[in-house]
Amino acid sequence: MSKSGGLAEADRLFSEGTKLINPSVLALRFKAQWSTATPLFERAGLLYRQHGELAQARTAFERAAKGQERQNSGWHAAKNWEKAADIARAQSDAAGIESCSLAAAEQYCGEGRLPAAADAAVKGARALETLAPEVATKLYAKAIEWLEDSGKDGTSGDTYRLAIAHAVRGARWEVAGPLLLRFAASCDAAGASSSQAKAYLGAVVVWLSAARPKEAWAVYQDALAVSAFCTSNEAFAAEALFDAYRTAFPAAVAAAVSGNQAFLHLDNQLARLAKKLGEGPVAEIEAALPGGGGPPRLQAAEAGEEDLT
Repeated sequence: MSKSGGLAEADRLFSEGTKLINPSVLALRFKAQWSTATPLFERAGLLYRQHGELAQARTAFERAAKGQERQNSGWHAAKNWEKAADIARAQSDAAGIESCSLAAAEQYCGEGRLPAAADAAVKGARALETLAPEVATKLYAKAIEWLEDSGKDGTSGDTYRLAIAHAVRGARWEVAGPLLLRFAASCDAAGASSSQAKAYLGAVVVWLSAARPKEAWAVYQDALAVSAFCTSNEAFAAEALFDAYRTAFPAAVAAAVSGNQAFLHLDNQLARLAKKLGEGPVAEIEAALPGGGGPPRLQAAEAGEEDLT
């Protein structure tokens, strides 16, 4: 079928579907006939998309989704909403991505398919990280909530990592810190001890980057009660990092990070964050840490010179 022919067929299907959902006394159609119209919209959407007519394709898929909803077919409705969301992504339409992704997720939820709902939300979130960062954060939060409710969070580390990386890139410490702890808890349930230890160390790094040493220290102390962490390389790395902060010397903090592979083995965004810790307000953090607040050491001592006074 030629391109013009394909578009003509798409127009015909869309027009016929539109007539069927609009009651007409003349046509003796007293209520919308969604069961007949829905497959017409689906076929029209496919043809429009094949020929690059994205706006028409999206409208067709949205109508098909509503038709499936009217017929109580949530799964098929969700699939159509996802197709509409894909087109919204191609159009860089932030509002459309959000609305279509959430509509798909809600239909999956209605069918009891929470992991599928989470997947739909994550797709939307990834597309919105640059277009609408705050909305992306919201969609990631919904995805993780659905995964936790479904009991599948222990096998969904990638979703946590995507959400955490997005929060770190935007310096949303109040989001990143708690997310890392939730990730650690999910790893505990799944027996993923290595990932759990990395999550705790990552949370320490996040709070120190935010110049909130009390939160960092609290995470560290709580994590020491977790068997997967207390004897791990990550625990020793965190201890060395706090010791470095107590010197009040930025160079010591930087050396503690660069000299320990545990920091380099964190996920990329967290590893980058760790490398910058020495550039932060080291003296202020030292003063707020338990055992800190003493007089700064002499620069000569930092350089290894003996204090002869």
